[in-house]
Amino acid sequence: FYIFDASGHPSLLSYLASAGIHGSLIAGVFLTHGHYDHVMGLESLREYSPTAYISSRDRQLMEETVRGYPSCSDLSEAKDVLSRLGLLSIPTPGHTPGSTCFYSPGESLLISGDTVFTDGYFGRTDLPGGSDSDMINSLERLSGMRVDALLPGHGPVAPEFGSRHILDALSCAKGMLRG
Repeated sequence: FYIFDASGHPSLLSYLASAGIHGSLIAGVFLTHGHYDHVMGLESLREYSPTAYISSRDRQLMEETVRGYPSCSDLSEAKDVLSRLGLLSIPTPGHTPGSTCFYSPGESLLISGDTVFTDGYFGRTDLPGGSDSDMINSLERLSGMRVDALLPGHGPVAPEFGSRHILDALSCAKGMLRG
């Protein structure tokens, strides 16, 4: 199994167990960015040591939160794994310098982390490393993709009309941020 983001709870392992997934079955964790609420669950996986993949631009941020995690690799080293899963990694800086979305062209599915949410919301840019102009550019890049299902890092998922949510977020961002 591969999981996307490790939650902000050190109890991730018990959550996975309740879904019938033992920690030893986790082959890797793809992180959309390095904020604590997406990486702290790695602590509970430490004994199984699945490889955590993260953008080089956010690796230090992750390592400041989860000190000494034994198996962290640059996302660029995961191209073969992502290819086998039918996924592409899309750099989407703005929320953090290394924010990344994962896209399945075959399923028109986007795992968006904190870059874009449903109903016109987008990730905060006022935290350290955030950038208004990068966020707008990232949303513009995503707006050119066919996205049916949108799976954000927080809030409800959008099983359909994901592209509409991205366009709404782009419109809001252009109106609110200094691009």
